[in-house]
Amino acid sequence: MNELSLQHEAVLPRETKLLLAIISINALANSLSNVFVNVFLFRLSDNIYEVALFNFIAYVTWLPAFVFAGWLCKKKDRKIGLIIGGCLQLLFYLAILALAEQAIDWVPLLGFVFGVGSGFYWLSINVLSVDLTSEHNRLWFNGVNGLFGSLSQMLGPFIAGLIVTFLPDFYGYQLIFFLSLLLFANTIWLTTLLPAYKLEERFRWRKIIDVHRNREWKLLSLAFVGLSFRDGVISFVIVVWVFMVTGSESVLGNFVFVTTLLSVITYYVVGKCKMSLSQQALLITGNLGLSSALSLFLFDVNWVILIAYGIVAAISIPLFEVPFNTMSLNNIAELDDQGATRVELVISREIALSAGRVTSVGLLAAVYSSSLTESYLPAFLALLIAVGMTPLLLVRKLKLAGKV
Repeated sequence: MNELSLQHEAVLPRETKLLLAIISINALANSLSNVFVNVFLFRLSDNIYEVALFNFIAYVTWLPAFVFAGWLCKKKDRKIGLIIGGCLQLLFYLAILALAEQAIDWVPLLGFVFGVGSGFYWLSINVLSVDLTSEHNRLWFNGVNGLFGSLSQMLGPFIAGLIVTFLPDFYGYQLIFFLSLLLFANTIWLTTLLPAYKLEERFRWRKIIDVHRNREWKLLSLAFVGLSFRDGVISFVIVVWVFMVTGSESVLGNFVFVTTLLSVITYYVVGKCKMSLSQQALLITGNLGLSSALSLFLFDVNWVILIAYGIVAAISIPLFEVPFNTMSLNNIAELDDQGATRVELVISREIALSAGRVTSVGLLAAVYSSSLTESYLPAFLALLIAVGMTPLLLVRKLKLAGKV
């Protein structure tokens, strides 16, 4: 690639720069508070059940919001979903600030608002990230977006952990939630500056069902269910376990910082070397590595095991996700009728992901609501590991079909 091409890629239109700013600020707002919303609810209740219930309701409401946002973006302005999602995220943090320690009595409502807001936001981001970029600048856009996202994921929890640790009682939590509120207010304002995109396209409901007649998509959908069954739980329960074991928000922030840094390094190495590496070997190594790390919790949940899990998972997840995400995006590109049904395919994928998350988090909530939690938890973890490994069998069939 010559110097002129690189300069051309680096020049992003105004609306694309605005979108990049919106995504980056939103990532910072979420990284400051998402981890500590779960810890905050745990501290108020001293029970993982309330945390699991919050996430379960959020995942249940996420999907219908995601689908409705997809229909809305094809019928109305493309950015309206982003505005609605941003307003609901703002409302969530206003509510949690106003409720303070009474927030634990409003977990279902908080989960509902958080889930609906997230559904609207992520559908809109998925659509606009394609609509506002081109083949000339998409690689540059994704690279800058990935860099800002990684920095936010590392620094957000680290800074939030320090704030919560040094301020007494729950004042630290209130401060980081307030900072997130201000950041979301900024993203709403920036979204209003985006140009209008009124395309009046037909939403093809039938495509969401018909695409499953394609063998490769059907296999990928089952793989999405298996992955999200596992990832929906570990996305929040690990950080709660770290806090339970250490009792320190600062240690939790350091844990997230170090593990995210390891993941970023692994993503970079895999991205640089992926052409010379076997995609199948990466998929197998990453999935088996994460499954092995999770199996440590079958014996106990202590600080040594959490550190071991954090290190192995931070390296294993990128090994699997890089080739798997590439494969899934390639399938969407092949089946989206030259972009006409891209939204419908993204929704079809989200249905599979939501099915896995809702099922596993619902089961976890049931485990922690039982008086026999210690007896049921090892069996649940074994199920989590087993279902999380099913994508390996499905991807192997895709390989036989020449897709990997």
